[in-house]
Amino acid sequence: MLGIDRFLQKIFNKKKGEELELEIKESYVHGLLFYNSYFDTLAKALPRGSFCFIVGGWVRDRLINRPIGNNIDIDFIVTAPPMEVAKNLKKYINGSIFQFEKEKTVVTFIFQEDSYNYRFDFSYLDISDILNSDLTYEEKEEKILNRLIDDLMARDFTINAIAVNFDDTSGLSASHTTLIDPSNGFKDLQEGIIRPISIENIIKDPVRILRGYRLALELDFNLDKEFEKFVQKNPDLVEKSPKERVRDELLKIISNQNSYTTLEKLQKNKLLSHIVSNTLEDISTYKNTEEILKKNLIS
Repeated sequence: MLGIDRFLQKIFNKKKGEELELEIKESYVHGLLFYNSYFDTLAKALPRGSFCFIVGGWVRDRLINRPIGNNIDIDFIVTAPPMEVAKNLKKYINGSIFQFEKEKTVVTFIFQEDSYNYRFDFSYLDISDILNSDLTYEEKEEKILNRLIDDLMARDFTINAIAVNFDDTSGLSASHTTLIDPSNGFKDLQEGIIRPISIENIIKDPVRILRGYRLALELDFNLDKEFEKFVQKNPDLVEKSPKERVRDELLKIISNQNSYTTLEKLQKNKLLSHIVSNTLEDISTYKNTEEILKKNLIS
């Protein structure tokens, strides 16, 4: 079985000036930046020999030192079956396990501590075929990393597609770690830009359009200009998304005290008219925003 420390060291600890075969943007930070008190418990729940990476909003928010609220959502990529990880975790933490019908490769573990609500999402990165192949050690390493990169490159925005090695963030083993950042999301974080990894990824899941506007609002970032141009030309694309997910994203926008400017942008780019039948003025003054969306969300 491959050891994750040796694996990452071999992939990333290149001599200065040495040509990289893989397109990786390297940045080094200390793993404790991403630490959560439950990581030591999660380490016990991970099957021996499996790999685990932290990805998504938790990595993004820690890199910009965003305040941690009462709702703590952390996404993990695991090479062990997610249900096995969640069941192992339940042996240590009294929580609930969920697996949605349409997302068989993702398992959610929810629990509470005092006023804090935790949500751990475990998504599966299947590398069993690589580990069981006749490839050399080096070839296996490269294929595993490429598969991880493929997972990251299938996500929505560059700032959400940065991963770190879980082993480098927990307990006594915490150390400097490499940001696995194939889409240059760290640079976009520093510049305050919401940039899609690709337009194709947006087309595959159009609700990501609304997520982009929400992230820009929540983080006080700017939308990538090319992304906005695409949205302006294709406002009807959002109609292809499930109504429930559209409603959830719009509710998150409206619940923000500074939502009006974002709603104006949605209306200006003709997105709002493809989502709800009401005008911007109706929505901004309506007290029960969830009710208005339930009644007026366009089918």
